[in-house]
Amino acid sequence: MTSWYFDIIPNLVWMVPIAGGAFSVLAAAAGGKARNTVAVLTSLLAALLATSLFLISDYTPYTLTGKILDITTIAGQNATWVPGLHPALTAGVLVDPLTAVLATAISWISFLIMVYSLGYMKDEKNLTRYYFLMNFFIGNMLLIVMSDNFLQLFLGWEGVGYCSYALIGFWSRDELEHWVGSIGEKTLGVPEAYSPTQAGIKAFIMTRVGDVAFLIGILIIFAYARTFNFEQLYNMVALNPSANWAKSLQSVGLFIPSAIFIFGGAIGKSAQFPLQEWLPDAMAGPTSVSALIHAATMVNAGVFLIGTVGPLYYAVASNLSLTYPFFLTIGVIGGFTAFLAASQAMVLDEVKKVLAYSTVSQIGYMMLGLGIAGISSEANFVFGFTGAFFHLISQALFKAGLFMCAGWLIHVSGSRFMKDMGGLWKDLRITSVSMLVVALSLAGIFPLSGFWSKEAILSAAEQAGGPGIALWILGLGTALMTAFYSIRMIGLIFFGEKSANLQKIEVEHGEHGIHEAPYSMMIPYVTLAAATFVVGILAPIYLQDRLGTLFSSYLAQFHIASPYVLNYVADLPSLTIGLLIAILGVAIAYLAYIRRSISPAKIVGEKGFLHSGYLFLQHRWYINAVYYRVFVYPVVNGSMWLFKNFEQKVVEPINLGAIDIGSILSRTFQDLESGIEEEYVLGFGIGIALLIILLVFFGQV
Repeated sequence: MTSWYFDIIPNLVWMVPIAGGAFSVLAAAAGGKARNTVAVLTSLLAALLATSLFLISDYTPYTLTGKILDITTIAGQNATWVPGLHPALTAGVLVDPLTAVLATAISWISFLIMVYSLGYMKDEKNLTRYYFLMNFFIGNMLLIVMSDNFLQLFLGWEGVGYCSYALIGFWSRDELEHWVGSIGEKTLGVPEAYSPTQAGIKAFIMTRVGDVAFLIGILIIFAYARTFNFEQLYNMVALNPSANWAKSLQSVGLFIPSAIFIFGGAIGKSAQFPLQEWLPDAMAGPTSVSALIHAATMVNAGVFLIGTVGPLYYAVASNLSLTYPFFLTIGVIGGFTAFLAASQAMVLDEVKKVLAYSTVSQIGYMMLGLGIAGISSEANFVFGFTGAFFHLISQALFKAGLFMCAGWLIHVSGSRFMKDMGGLWKDLRITSVSMLVVALSLAGIFPLSGFWSKEAILSAAEQAGGPGIALWILGLGTALMTAFYSIRMIGLIFFGEKSANLQKIEVEHGEHGIHEAPYSMMIPYVTLAAATFVVGILAPIYLQDRLGTLFSSYLAQFHIASPYVLNYVADLPSLTIGLLIAILGVAIAYLAYIRRSISPAKIVGEKGFLHSGYLFLQHRWYINAVYYRVFVYPVVNGSMWLFKNFEQKVVEPINLGAIDIGSILSRTFQDLESGIEEEYVLGFGIGIALLIILLVFFGQV
C-alpha cells in the first residue's frame, strides 16, 4: 500500500540540505552554536534519508519489486513542471541502484566534512555564509544524483558550480596566507600563485566552458525528443525502434556529437583534460571545502553524468559500433588525464596541490573505467562500470581523509608547504597513522580499498583487449607514479629532521606548539581511515560482488546483459602486476624520502635531461601558462585597449557632454521654480493659450 512518507523521502534527500542552509542563516540570530548545530544536523539527516532508500520496498510510485537492490526498472515519480510544452516538462526523482549508492556515499562523507568544519573553521569570520554554502553545495550535488531528467540535473549542476566559486573564494580579502602556489614563481612570464578570488573566478570560468557544451548537448536531444526525462528517452526508443529521437539524431549525424557535448560538461566539472587546470588552484579555499569538492561533490558530478548518459546512449544506438568512438574518447581522455596529473603530483611541494592533482588523476581512472565499459563486449560492460563507481566510493573515503589530515598539518606548521614540515611522526601519532593508511589506499596497496577499486578498473581494461591494452599500460604507469608521490608526501611530512619552521614553533610555544587535532577534526579522518581499511577487507569477501550485482541490476534497466561474476583466479595476473607496480613505487619513495638512502636532488641534478624533465613537470607541462598566454592575456589586454581608446576617449566625452546639457536644463527649470504664486498663474495662463492655438490650427474636427 502506498504511503505519503515513502513518496516524500527521496525528494527530501536533496531538499533537506538546501533547507538546512536556509535554516542555518535563520538560526544564526540565536548564536553561532545554534547555526552550526542546524547546519551539521541537517547534513546528518540527509545522510540518514539517503541510507533509508535501501530500506524502502513494495510501494507503487517507485515500482520497486523488493528492496532497492532488486530494482529491475527505472523508478521515478514525476510532477508537472512546465505544463505549456507538449509533452509537458516534469520534475521528479529517480530511485535506482546508482542513485541510492551515490547519494548514500556523498551524504555520509559530506556529514563528516561538516563535523570537521566545526573545528577547522572555528573563530573564522563569515561562518553563516560558509555553512549556508556548504549545505547548499551538498543539496545541489544530491539534486544532480537524484534528478530524473536532464534539465533538473542541470539546475543542480549550476548550483554546485556557483557554490564552488563562492567557497573557493571564501577568503575574499585575499590575504597572502590564503594564496595557493609559490608567490614570485613564474612560468613563461605567468605567475604561479593565485589569490582565493582569482582561483574562484578561474574555477567558475573554466567549468562554464564545459557547462555550455553540456547545455548544447541536452538541447540537441530535446530538439528531437521533446523531453529531458531519462525514462521517456529510453522508452521512446524501446517502444518505437524504427522512428525515435536516437534514429533522428543518427540520420543527421548528431547522435555522437550530442554525447560528446554532454561529455564536455563532465570534462569541466571533473577537471579532465583539457579543462583540468582550475582544480589545483582551487586549493586557495578552506581545506574543508577542498575535501568536499574532491571527495563528495563537484568532481564526482561528471563521473555520475557519464554513468547516466553512457548506458542510455549504449542502449539506444541502432548499431553498437556507433557508440564506440564516444566511449573510446572517454577512456583515452581519462587515461591521459590520470597520467598527466600523476606526473605533476610527483614534484610538487604544496601538500594540498599534490592532493588536488591526485584527485584529477583518480577521476581520470574512473573515466577510463567508464570508457572501457563502452568499448568492451556487452557481457563485460558491467566490469568497467562497476570498477569506475567502486573507485569513486573508495576515492571519496581516502581523499576526504587525506585532505582532513592535511588541514590539521597546515594548521600545526603554519605552512602549506611540505618543506616546512618533516619529523612529525612522533608528535602526531594518530594523525600520522590515519594519513599513512589513506595514503597507502591511494597508492593501491593490498588490502586497502584503493587496491581493489583501482585493480577492478585495470583488470577490466586488460580484459577488454584492443585499445584497452594500451589504456591498461597507461594505467599501470599512472599507478607507479601514484604510489611514489603518495609515500613521498608521507616521507616529507612525517619523517626526517624537523624543519626550521617547526623548530621555531617548538621554541616559541613549547609543548603546546605541535599537538593532535581536536576531536571534532580528528574523529572524521580517523573514521575515514578505518573505513578504507574495512572496505578493503570486505571488498573481496562481499562488497565488490554486491556492487557488481547492484550495478548489473541498474544496467538491466537498459537491457544491457551484463551479469557480474567475479573470478579472482582469472584476474590474478592483472592483480599481481598492479600490486607489484604499486610496491615498486612505494619502495622507491621509501628509499628516497623515508630512509633517505638515495638523493632525488642528486639524481635530477641542476642541468641535463632529467633536470629539464623535472622543470617540465613542475611547470605543469606548461599547459596552464599557455592557457593564460592564449586565452586570458589577449582578453585582458584587449579590454584595457578598449577602455583607454574607446571608453575614455569616446564614451566618456559623450557622457560628460550629456551631463553638461543636463546641468544647464536642470538650472533652467530650477530658475522657473521661484515659489511666487503670481508667476505660476501667469505660466499656467500662457500654457492654456498655447494649447488653444495648437488646437485651432492643428486640431481635427
